[in-house]
Amino acid sequence: MAHLLKANDTACIGKLDKKNQKQGLWKCKVNSKLIKTERFKHGLLVSWIVFNAKGEIIETRDKKGTIRKYKPCGC
Repeated sequence: MAHLLKANDTACIGKLDKKNQKQGLWKCKVNSKLIKTERFKHGLLVSWIVFNAKGEIIETRDKKGTIRKYKPCGC
């Protein structure tokens, strides 16, 4: 069952585990545009991907904690 958390204009959708902790993939949208995807394991943030207004990747973090920033070319 998917749960919806809202903060101002941001809506995040994903699943909660039995302890009501975030679990798995969560997608955050502002005005129906995807701005961020987050992956959780037992309530802890494991990785994320941040998108710009055009839907291009601008930042990622992997499960090892490595953060990479991207400059979208607009190709």
